[in-house]
Amino acid sequence: MEKSNFESTQEIFDMWLKTYEATFGRIVEMPAMGPTRERSEKMMKGFSLFAELSSTWMDSNVNFQSVFMEAMRRVREKTANEMEGEINPEKYKEFYRIWIETYSETFKEFLKSGHFASDMGKFMSYFMEFQKFNREMLEENYLKPMNLPTKTEIDEINKELYSLKKKVKELDRVIKELSLMNPSNKDEIL
Repeated sequence: MEKSNFESTQEIFDMWLKTYEATFGRIVEMPAMGPTRERSEKMMKGFSLFAELSSTWMDSNVNFQSVFMEAMRRVREKTANEMEGEINPEKYKEFYRIWIETYSETFKEFLKSGHFASDMGKFMSYFMEFQKFNREMLEENYLKPMNLPTKTEIDEINKELYSLKKKVKELDRVIKELSLMNPSNKDEIL
């Protein structure tokens, strides 16, 4: 029963991916034309990024489901004989202990695997690309037309402010040094 559920999830995922590639995937590849060509290309890029992110997320979910099913199988193997007969609080405590240990071991194995690291790296890469695209679209389509500052402009202002603060500290230090060298000209320097 568990195997068939996992396989059906994988089949649904594969069907979704093939359908996307056969339909929307081809639309995204079509060249844009006309006066709104540039904007259309950007929107198609965003759609493509979203589809890649969704595909990677779904693939990760399928992998986690397989680990979950494996953990359930291991728990069932370990507790099959122990849960027969009269059920009492001690048996529940033992079952709970076995359940926690087995799930922890199974997920630790998966989380330490190169497969998990590869999946998470791929997912985070698509997530960062999609997040960057969303920020660019927000700035271009909402912030700039409303004459609001963008992240880039705010970052530039922060750099300039930091530089000015450093300069003021340095000038304060120089003034103090000069005033210590010649205390009579203190008022003239200030």
